[in-house]
Amino acid sequence: MGTITLLNPAPYKEQPVPEVGKKYHIFDDGKIRPSRHNITTVAEVIPFEDFINFDVLESWRIGVEECDWLFAPETDYFIRTTFDNAEDMWFVRTKQGGWFSLGFFGSRLDIDGSLYKKMIEYYGEENLLCL
Repeated sequence: MGTITLLNPAPYKEQPVPEVGKKYHIFDDGKIRPSRHNITTVAEVIPFEDFINFDVLESWRIGVEECDWLFAPETDYFIRTTFDNAEDMWFVRTKQGGWFSLGFFGSRLDIDGSLYKKMIEYYGEENLLCL
């Protein structure tokens, strides 16, 4: 088995870093459809070098090993979001430079609203479960 390095954040340019306090669309399991759509609020944006939550670091390490097609082995920030009254979600960089959350309820973060717009174009606004 190969090794992974969780050091030296890579310079990503594909998607910007989300803003604290701003609401963003998310898509459970990365599936862009109304039944998988919801909204989350960014609570914290923590630079890689300042991050010390060892449970989240371990979850990221496992994610990189088990989902090597999805999670980048380096990230520049850890993004904590809140979602209703559920547990916080932690987002890290994907191999494509986007954001995906760790853990069982992994979701894709839609930074610029383009995924939400495509969903509306395809399914129609009347079919949305959450606005």
